[in-house]
Amino acid sequence: MVKIKRQIVSKAIESKVTYGGKNPVNYITVHQTGNTSRGANAKMHAKLQSNGNSRAASWHYSVDDKEVYQSFEDTAQCWHSSDGKGPGNTQSIAVEICINSDGNYRKAVENGAELVRYLLDKHGLSVDKVRQHHDWYPKNCPAQIRAGKDGITWSDFLNMVKGVKVSKPKETQTGSEQITKSSPSNGVSLDVDGKWGNSTTRALQKALNTPIDGILSGQNRNSVTNALYGNTARFDGGGSVVVRALQRKVGVRDDGVLGPETVRALQRYLGTPQDGVLSRPSTVVKEMQRRLNAGTF
Repeated sequence: MVKIKRQIVSKAIESKVTYGGKNPVNYITVHQTGNTSRGANAKMHAKLQSNGNSRAASWHYSVDDKEVYQSFEDTAQCWHSSDGKGPGNTQSIAVEICINSDGNYRKAVENGAELVRYLLDKHGLSVDKVRQHHDWYPKNCPAQIRAGKDGITWSDFLNMVKGVKVSKPKETQTGSEQITKSSPSNGVSLDVDGKWGNSTTRALQKALNTPIDGILSGQNRNSVTNALYGNTARFDGGGSVVVRALQRKVGVRDDGVLGPETVRALQRYLGTPQDGVLSRPSTVVKEMQRRLNAGTF
């Protein structure tokens, strides 16, 4: 495992962002930082805590693709699980996995799993004591793992903790373009080409449990619909059932209109750059197609 670098915060800072009691360490809670900025690595997050976090938040370990930093002793009752004095905050160790864009995402997750395995062994816990932030409070965290980013689902992560090797999604060659496919555990096998066509809509409708007809009906003309259908298409407005279901899933106003606000929320949910733009082909659509194939959307 990557060596743990201890950068324990001062007692003065600890007193402001912990409950002060002794953590019995009954669980390990996994988070992802939500910060894709370049340089938002483990060292930066450890420095943030050492300098006094402006947010009322704290966590024990930060891990990226190269390093692990420890900011609090395992016995500290940090503020990380949004459950007040519930078991998330008072009985678990918090592991924050970095998702900085200049890092290797998969390696960071692998290092996070190794760290969790080390902590389980250290405290005599079994893998069934590993929790998501979402288990303590209805927040979409760890968001990228929950969405199956880069083919790594929560079950894959737990397998990594157990020491089981998790393979990358298979790739096939089509002409001069390499197209990634995942095993169709959801009953679909989409070409991961970033093009949102009828087959992608059908798969989305199936995943969201809406009527399956392959049509995004009820759309108004905007930059997103023009990117999907071209600027000569006609639209009837009124909103789409499947878009409403998608909006509820990604946490945005459910008006049924596929616009920049919805695209930005979808990008945030899938862990891709958030610009509200849906080009063709599109990075966020590729990510969505991978999740749909894997049954993890």
